[in-house]
Amino acid sequence: MTELSPDELDWAYQNGVLSLSGQGLESLPPEIGRYRSMRVLELYGNRLEYLPDEIWSLGQLEELDLNDNLLRDLPSGIAKLKKLRVLDISNNPIRRLPPELADMVKRGLRLIAEGTRFHDGVNSSGSLGTAGTSAYLRSLNDAIQLHEAKVVLVGEGNVGKTSLVAALNEKPFVHNRSTTHGIEVNQLRLASPDDSDIQLTLHMWDFGGQEVYRITHQFFFSQRALYLVVWNPREGQEQNEVEGWLRRIRLRVGPDAPTMIVATHGEERRAELDYPRLMHMFPGMLRGHFVVDSRTGYGVQQLRGKLAEHASRLPQMGQALSRRWVTAREEVRSIARRHPYIKYQRFVNICRGNELPDDEITALANLLHDLGVIIYYSDDDGLRDVVVLDPEWLTKAIGAVLEDEHTRNEMGVLDHSRLRDIWSDRPNGLSYPTQFHPYFLRLMEKFDVSYRLAEDEHRSLIAQLVPYERPLLTWESTTPLANNVYVLRLICELAEPAPGLIAWLTVRHHLASTRRHWRAGVFLRHPIALYESEALLELTSSERHLLIEVRAPSPDMFFNVLRDSVEDLIRRRWPGLTYRLHVPCPTKFAGGNRCDGQFPLEGLLGYRQRGGHSYPCLNCQTDHDVTLLLTGFATPKLGLHSRLDQLAIDLTDVRSGVERLELQAVEASRQAADASDLLRRLLKATSIEVADCPRLFTLAPLSTPALRRLAGRHTLRMTLWCEQAGAHHALSDAVYEFEKPTRWLAKVGPYISLTFRVLKAGAPIAGAVLGVMFDEDRLKSIQHEIDLMKTLIERLPASIADQQQPLTDDGQEVLTRAEGEAARAIRALLQGLDPVQRFGGLRRVQAPSGDYLWVCSMHYREYDAGLPFVP
Repeated sequence: MTELSPDELDWAYQNGVLSLSGQGLESLPPEIGRYRSMRVLELYGNRLEYLPDEIWSLGQLEELDLNDNLLRDLPSGIAKLKKLRVLDISNNPIRRLPPELADMVKRGLRLIAEGTRFHDGVNSSGSLGTAGTSAYLRSLNDAIQLHEAKVVLVGEGNVGKTSLVAALNEKPFVHNRSTTHGIEVNQLRLASPDDSDIQLTLHMWDFGGQEVYRITHQFFFSQRALYLVVWNPREGQEQNEVEGWLRRIRLRVGPDAPTMIVATHGEERRAELDYPRLMHMFPGMLRGHFVVDSRTGYGVQQLRGKLAEHASRLPQMGQALSRRWVTAREEVRSIARRHPYIKYQRFVNICRGNELPDDEITALANLLHDLGVIIYYSDDDGLRDVVVLDPEWLTKAIGAVLEDEHTRNEMGVLDHSRLRDIWSDRPNGLSYPTQFHPYFLRLMEKFDVSYRLAEDEHRSLIAQLVPYERPLLTWESTTPLANNVYVLRLICELAEPAPGLIAWLTVRHHLASTRRHWRAGVFLRHPIALYESEALLELTSSERHLLIEVRAPSPDMFFNVLRDSVEDLIRRRWPGLTYRLHVPCPTKFAGGNRCDGQFPLEGLLGYRQRGGHSYPCLNCQTDHDVTLLLTGFATPKLGLHSRLDQLAIDLTDVRSGVERLELQAVEASRQAADASDLLRRLLKATSIEVADCPRLFTLAPLSTPALRRLAGRHTLRMTLWCEQAGAHHALSDAVYEFEKPTRWLAKVGPYISLTFRVLKAGAPIAGAVLGVMFDEDRLKSIQHEIDLMKTLIERLPASIADQQQPLTDDGQEVLTRAEGEAARAIRALLQGLDPVQRFGGLRRVQAPSGDYLWVCSMHYREYDAGLPFVP
């Protein structure tokens, strides 16, 4: 739906609430302004690019939900909503926040901004989150405008990047200047082309061209930077990898990264560059091709002018920042000239000395990390005590490991006892005290460069250094597929090679490692043995085709995790990389060769959604069951709700009719995988609605006095659950008691009913996994929570059952409109019950698939193992 009639608007408005969520609306009618008594306006999940001015006349509005739209601007008219208490702008491409919003936050407005990437330089990576964005807004009472930008110089070694920076700073030319190893950062100050009274400060990041450092360099590429690709005409554009560097920038930053091409040694050799061809290949990126000579000064002044011109157009130029924040930042920078790191407590003391409260200190640390001024991971137990001030100090440390000949000879296995030799007495003169060796090793894990081996935590695997030779896989040494084992295959076709893809997938899925890994692939086995799932991730010889293959009694679950992991990794590491997903034809010819035919995944999904059942391969002329191609089973693919019903039927059938132990074991594996997949689907669907608090819980009725019951009030107990995949369980430290009216229960009923069905289906499976961690009494208490929730659901109005039909039945992770509204009501409840967001010790982590989970301290160690032991 793209438009809404006045009659539809009247129908949707009830009791001061107008809910238009999930309608696909592209605009709102001006008649929305006539509901002057409106208290709540829900516009979640539409396609709104702007808001009509009539909204700002709704003077009684208390809650405005704009989550998951296409809003690029938040008008200053929002300040007219004097009674607004909650504003949700999550998941919008908003460019700038109006200054008036700062005063609203100071007056108590609760701002929710998860997943919103502001283009004005604040929270561009989404790292600040809601709390950090609110702290930033509250700090703006003494704000000044900053005119700063990051300029990144890349190119092969010895092309003159360092000499170019010196020439731009009008420093004398140095003959036989030493080659840059790692990263060097200098400043360049230029007059603004728009106002000569304004001085631009450009932070010039000079990246060494050596291959060994590229794995760490790309972590410092930023969407808020101007890029210079520097090349030497004496060696030609091919030898200088001009096109290759443009591709790397596009992969890591995106297709609109502003980039200038600069030829050095301009008076020694004519710069021959096919610039029109590059313009055609990289539309939206290139800002010109320039020729300079750092020795004579030829072209340098022209380049200075163009740098100022293009840097001044960056969206963060002129952003507002508190004077106190700026002073604290400059004090930290002054230390960086003498020390490559400081303890976090010293950073805190500097900030407090500049009158920053604690929430602003955290926000500033995350912002400076996002800007590349410091390297600091506040969410990692092993890293939060140290602030790295010099990126070169870090990159050279990691580069030293990647260059270690002994580790290379050991096929990438690093013995931690070698780190003392690797990081001591470095020829570059940098110092790496032994007390920081565990910290560096943990940073390498954070960067997905290495992981600790499960069988020996005194050793790590450096994924970039594994052997090239492909090992013999379990699949290739056994007989054909066993009965009741199914196969799912997918090919991810990349527009261009993604450097480090397999290495990063190897590290990201290290908990599923089988120790079979090579430069082009990795063989995995799901860490929960009950699922009996094995998988292969492998690049073909072209490095542009990634095969994902899973074999299991129910391959959907592990297959979906791996597919999401690949897509998440591409989006995060290489936002400029385009790709297509294909399902390979399963036909095998005599002799074992496979058909080369492929089916576009999106096409198959759309064809099945329209009722198609079989589709021919044009290569081998064979008709294939579409559902079999997509799921591994020749049975209908079900949506979230239908799969719950089918799983309940399957469980009953197994209990009553299966007698063969072998078949029972296979069925148990299938049910375990299906139950885990259902829980993941629920959490994934809910994460769109609720990003900033746990989503899995049980709700139980407590004894309520008779008079309160007559008044329609209920005393309830909410218990939060750890969301660990396949091992979800209730937390005794995350319990809240409260009272709510019957109408509130009716509102949240659709979501708690769905949650109950998922928990009930997965409880026997989770119990089998948790049995190694909890005693029998604890397991019984977890089951008791589910039983109590059943009692509550049985009291819900019968009409709730009518709201359980999914919006689609194509297997997508989608909640109904009623379930989405109920999930947001649960979030509002939990935020009110736990305003400091302790959540019983639950912490948010990112799973290998890219999904966010809230897990207990016991399972948190699987995501943050703390500092490693280094002898």
